[in-house]
Amino acid sequence: MRAFFCIPLEPDIASSIGRIARGIRDATAMRASWVRDENYHVTLRFLGEIEPELTLDLERIAHKVAERIEPFVLALDRLGCFPSIKRARVLWLGGDASPVFHGLTASLRHELRSLAFPPEAKSTVAHVTLARIKGKADPRLPQVLEESRPNDRLEVRADRLVLMESVLTPRGAVYSPLLTTRLAARCPKDDSHAD
Repeated sequence: MRAFFCIPLEPDIASSIGRIARGIRDATAMRASWVRDENYHVTLRFLGEIEPELTLDLERIAHKVAERIEPFVLALDRLGCFPSIKRARVLWLGGDASPVFHGLTASLRHELRSLAFPPEAKSTVAHVTLARIKGKADPRLPQVLEESRPNDRLEVRADRLVLMESVLTPRGAVYSPLLTTRLAARCPKDDSHAD
């Protein structure tokens, strides 16, 4: 099964992002696969195809990572493309990642190495994917993105780490949470054996 770690979005934030994406879609002419509102998330690490029994180890890692990180706010205030605006393949809404976000992704990267996941070539960019562009992007895209920037930054409250399964269907990907771990979810200490 295909899986990834992510930060989920609250419905009101996802709805606001959806309005921005639909505005860009309506103002451009290009073949693209647009992400549905309910599928918006901030990817922390794409794992690819994994064996189902690996989820137990991934759950252990998720708890270990989550207990070290306090909840934080991630601001989304600019639009961009991967790999670049001139060769756009992925359209995204993102922002400057805080040191806490980078700490979270670095901690995940470190722990996943114990399960033989290869290190990623690039550092994680804090973003929500809006669309995957097929073929050439609309030449007007740079101007449309500039005009579509959110007036107010959208703030994502990052308080959960989710391991998500991704099932590809003819109508697009369907995501299902496999496990959810609260950030800073430290287990209470067992004082039953205290002297």
